[in-house]
Amino acid sequence: MLTTVERLIDGLVQTLTEAVLPDVATPFARGQLYAAVDVLRNLRDRVEPRADLAEAESDSATAALERTLGALAAAPDIAASIRAALDAVPPAPPRARNAALRAALVAALTAIATLPEDAARPARAPIAEHLGAQAMRDVAVLKPSMLSEISRG
Repeated sequence: MLTTVERLIDGLVQTLTEAVLPDVATPFARGQLYAAVDVLRNLRDRVEPRADLAEAESDSATAALERTLGALAAAPDIAASIRAALDAVPPAPPRARNAALRAALVAALTAIATLPEDAARPARAPIAEHLGAQAMRDVAVLKPSMLSEISRG
């Protein structure tokens, strides 16, 4: 699951102001916390999603859908609906492109589910490969947890 940077920063600000701030005792520490919240609030609308990750996702999804089309020679109606969804994907901006590609993937999987299993399996395989690779791309940007440092205080 992807969380927008805006939502993540909003959650940080809310946690800092509602849960942390009431327990900060010294005026200096409170001032430092307010400064951190101020930086986060100003940063919120200035951060862009990584273009390389968006491009990798859209390239992978497009390739998966194209390969799925190749596996649907025996189901021209389903192939036509997937082709139409793929052709309707906007070239930009990246968020809109990826949202449309995700919707096309869902529509393709829904349509493929109506096929007999022997015909569905090869059509589903490229999408499954894309989803596996996308999960790895999503996880790759996560930083190691600092739970041990946090628990020591």
